[in-house]
Amino acid sequence: MKKLVLALSVNLFSLLVFAQKSYWQQQVNFRIDVQLNDVEHTLDGFEIVEYVNNSPDTLHFIWFHLWPNAFKNDKTAFSDQEVENGKTDFYFSDKEDRGYINRLDFRIGGEVVKTEDHPQHIDIIRLNLPRPLIPGQSVTIQTPFHVKLPRNFSRGGHTGQSYQITQWFPKPAVYDKNGWHPMPYLDQGEFYSDLGNYEVRITLPANYVVAATGELQNEEEKIWMKARVQPPVAPAPAPVKTKKNFGTVKSKNTNPVPASAAETKTLVYKQNNVHDFAWFADKSFLVHYDTVNIDTRIIDAWVYYLPGYENAWKNGTAYIKDVLRFRSSTIGEYPFNVVSVVEAKMGFEGGMEYPTITSISPTKDERMLEDIIEHEVGHNWFQGMIATNERINPWMDEGFNTYYDLRYSREKYGSAKHEGPLDENRLMKRALDTWINWKKDQPIITASDQFSVVNYGLVAYFKTAYWLQEIEKEIGKAKFDNAMQQYFQSWKFKHPYPEDFKTILEQVSGKDLSRFFVSARQQESRSVFDKNRRIKPVPFFSLGDYKKNHFIGIYPAIGYNYYDQFMIGVGFHNYNLPSNRFQFLFNPLYATNSQQLNGLGRISYTWIPNKKIYKIETGISGDRFSSLKALDSNGNKIFGGFAKLVPFVKLVFNNKNPRDYTTWWLMAKTYVIKEKEFEYTFSPVDTAFYPHESPYHGRYLNQLTVGVDNFRRLYPYEGQFQVQQGADFYRASFTGNYFFNYSKGGGLNFRLFAAKFGYLGGKTSEKEFQTVAYQPKLTAIRGDEDYTYSNYFLGRNEHDGFASQQVMMRDGDLKLRTDLFQGLQGRSDNWVAAMNFATTLPNKLFPFKLPIKIFLDVGTYADAWSSTSTTSRFLYVGGLQLSILKDIINVYAPLLYSKEFKDQLKTVPEENKFVKKISFSIDLQKINLRKYINQAKLY
Repeated sequence: MKKLVLALSVNLFSLLVFAQKSYWQQQVNFRIDVQLNDVEHTLDGFEIVEYVNNSPDTLHFIWFHLWPNAFKNDKTAFSDQEVENGKTDFYFSDKEDRGYINRLDFRIGGEVVKTEDHPQHIDIIRLNLPRPLIPGQSVTIQTPFHVKLPRNFSRGGHTGQSYQITQWFPKPAVYDKNGWHPMPYLDQGEFYSDLGNYEVRITLPANYVVAATGELQNEEEKIWMKARVQPPVAPAPAPVKTKKNFGTVKSKNTNPVPASAAETKTLVYKQNNVHDFAWFADKSFLVHYDTVNIDTRIIDAWVYYLPGYENAWKNGTAYIKDVLRFRSSTIGEYPFNVVSVVEAKMGFEGGMEYPTITSISPTKDERMLEDIIEHEVGHNWFQGMIATNERINPWMDEGFNTYYDLRYSREKYGSAKHEGPLDENRLMKRALDTWINWKKDQPIITASDQFSVVNYGLVAYFKTAYWLQEIEKEIGKAKFDNAMQQYFQSWKFKHPYPEDFKTILEQVSGKDLSRFFVSARQQESRSVFDKNRRIKPVPFFSLGDYKKNHFIGIYPAIGYNYYDQFMIGVGFHNYNLPSNRFQFLFNPLYATNSQQLNGLGRISYTWIPNKKIYKIETGISGDRFSSLKALDSNGNKIFGGFAKLVPFVKLVFNNKNPRDYTTWWLMAKTYVIKEKEFEYTFSPVDTAFYPHESPYHGRYLNQLTVGVDNFRRLYPYEGQFQVQQGADFYRASFTGNYFFNYSKGGGLNFRLFAAKFGYLGGKTSEKEFQTVAYQPKLTAIRGDEDYTYSNYFLGRNEHDGFASQQVMMRDGDLKLRTDLFQGLQGRSDNWVAAMNFATTLPNKLFPFKLPIKIFLDVGTYADAWSSTSTTSRFLYVGGLQLSILKDIINVYAPLLYSKEFKDQLKTVPEENKFVKKISFSIDLQKINLRKYINQAKLY
């Protein structure tokens, strides 16, 4: 047995030695002098780069990253990705808030080096070497550089006089066995750099506290920082004059920033075997210092945080110590002599790792802070020492790190810290299973910039962590730990690829793990539910074990309209996350006024073939409510109303690019509607006409809609082409919406509508009368014209009072609602066309944001172009619009309109009152889950 173990050990050692002999990587050493100008927010630097060619290839050029240029304009890869990801703050930023790098003068031995721009990216250039760099030789490159620091949009820059100096100096791209890796700066997608030795000298005003990569060489500075336990004293701010009140106001800043010292200081930092250098400077930093023993070594632990966050950061160094001990014992010893954590505003929530130092966005949540510190300090192993290419293999960095995050929490706290359904691990599993269930997930082995925003977090981080947990179960915890330790020792300070990780796992475990790595390159296909789930009623909905339970949500249901008045009932549904293929919702409602059973319901089944057709959904919906009320000849209440059933089929077509959110869909519906109206009988007793209920009469409407939409953050749009057919007519229409964003917030929505109407079997006076409600028109649509009963109306057939002022968005949408314009409604049994504009007001127009817009509607119709027309060819309405609840509720106040409308209103003074002309809409049809997901930056 001992001989067998010895033989296996010798073979493993031989394989590792062979692998190391064939492996090579470049060495890049830096000496940098830099000075901060905190008035202009600039850096002036000079760098000397020693590039050692350890490759077997002769190099004729070197790609260099100039990442500050990513912030130069809105045509960079960074800007494009930000817009795709739903962030427009940089795209619309002012010129003074942007950044760049210039004043470069690359030289080798005093000789000027020619450079070429990258054909696509302004933050990459190519240095053409004056002489070939043969294997084993090195070259020394030097250049001055000037950086205009941007406002911190992503990881680095400045927030006032607080500085986050990251990705800031000219830096060679990596050349490895797969060639050159020049890459533009991206927010979603991190970095890949060669390791080397750094010596950096930083000059800045003397009262700044600096946190940086590596070991500080100035002992007096260390003593000064250790005494920074109280906020620095700053003079009270002088009163400032304002144009608004021509007086003086006091600053509300409770922690004013001290003025910069006139004298400067120069700090020196050194660190070997790192792939980057970052530093942070702030005059307000408070500092905690401690040490941690790792075996026989003592490591300095520094925490830098801002005033006002003392409670959250009081255990900051303790968290660092716990992380270092846990990861050193589990993976491999932390090799550096210093570790630092700094609180910094970085343009996003969370943290960002750099060698020996990590930055964390401000938070007062102590539990969250520990989680972020654990994760970001943990990056010193993955990707600080095991320096994988994060851009193409983010899972080897973020996923490995998240595996140890979960393990750290489990081993330190058991289930106590993350107990309950709302802990991050359970929520991420539910979110991941929801995405898998919808077939929206992507393979683990996917490049950072190819992930959708959601998948970057769900897959690269958490799915990878769960995947590693499955490998751990397969080979056993002891062998897994042994394999990870071997991986660390073999690839520490090197650049491994996925095949290198797989090789060590299989060598240590003695198992073929190919199936795991095959699955890592594929979209998930498993079912997220157990085969035999039990039905479990719950109040409202549940965050419980969805794998084993089919939850039926039970909830109180209420409703109201002018006829049924208050309605109460109990609703049932099985809508949950992850979603069921078969879904239902039933809302039975007892109407207190009409004393009848109303309600609505829906059942559907969904297939997700995820081929050319992404999703097929079929089902049927229905509802019943009253829409008329009156008193008959005996004084009894009578009611009219409707009931409808709507079978439907919807096809959503596949878009294979997960980062393109354009969606095409096709939907077929048939409306089967029964309506009960009133008939009137003459009473000779009092010579009056009294209503009585008529029998239900039925009708149908077939509808086919082709739609496209992209609810992106910048310039979202949607369009629908719809064909409807009833017993005697057809109607075809197009409705398009496009939103033009303003750089300072808000924007202009442009809507285009056009419709064509025609008769089946020829036009007759009877058909013309019976199809009036279906004929497109320009002015506002009333409740009795909602022929599919698709909108919610308080009083669908009211012609007086508040309920009568409700309209719906359809057709020409000229927002003037009065019924007086029988000849001016722009109704046509031929064609209608309109344009609608609605713009937000400038944000600074009022001291607070008001949800008010200015609207203008312009339309025309067929009859206006006839020779006998009595109206202008174009009609218009303009005014103010109040929009609340994400434009679900809108109130319209027309202020100007066509002369024809104005003249007609003058003839009826009661209708010409301002209040009577106001209308409102309740547009529940605007509620769109995909829209909110996209514009919440989650998709």
